[in-house]
Amino acid sequence: MSVMERYENGSWVPQQELEDPVKRYLNSTEDYLTFLCGPRRSHLFLPVTVVYALIFVVGVSGNLLVCLVILRHQAMKTPTNYYLFSLAVSDLLVLLLGMPLEVYEMWRNYPFLFGPVGCYFKTALFETVCFASILSVTTVSVERYVAILHPFRAKLESTRRRALRVLAVVWVFSVLFSLPNTSLHGIKLHYFPNGSLVPGSATCAVIKPMWIYNFVIQATSFLFYILPMTVISVLYYLMGLRLLLPAPSPAQVPPTGLPHAQ
Repeated sequence: MSVMERYENGSWVPQQELEDPVKRYLNSTEDYLTFLCGPRRSHLFLPVTVVYALIFVVGVSGNLLVCLVILRHQAMKTPTNYYLFSLAVSDLLVLLLGMPLEVYEMWRNYPFLFGPVGCYFKTALFETVCFASILSVTTVSVERYVAILHPFRAKLESTRRRALRVLAVVWVFSVLFSLPNTSLHGIKLHYFPNGSLVPGSATCAVIKPMWIYNFVIQATSFLFYILPMTVISVLYYLMGLRLLLPAPSPAQVPPTGLPHAQ
């Protein structure tokens, strides 16, 4: 938190105490921007960019191959592979659209040149693909649970049409639940102590009260992290018990519809 933010509501603070730390940064606009927003370019820009480039090449090629194999081969169009296709698409969206924005912001932290629409798009993109990935993994876990513990039911209900409907619901829910956090972001501008706008100070940041942002983060963390993790853990625990424990032999199972022998 900057000096201005710490003291903005403290009218009892002596004016001299407020002005002296700020005056040191008023020699130039660049110095004041650095004081408010940090360095314009991250000192980790080069090594992180190299790592991101490697992730980009491997991720794009791998996920594209997954999508092409599923789309071009009829035998691969199974319900489970449709969920994998959804995961690959969400990864591609992050790699092709989100990662370049991240690299650009590390190279030029401010000003944000894409305006409010670009800020909303960036926030909504990361929120949506993150939620869609988590829900897709959870759905795959449910499908595996049904296939292992209720195989006959799985054969009847696990169809491609049903998988497509489930994925449509997953992506619609992901978009809808990304809207609250997206609406809290926008273009944040900074001003000199005299009230004039600092040139080139536009950043994409939270512009609503922080208590609302904290509430949204806590709610989405529960709905899309804690709850899915709990469901997945319980399902895999039950599947593990079923696979590890020996199944009862036919002699141990009494015939249905017949009275037990006295």
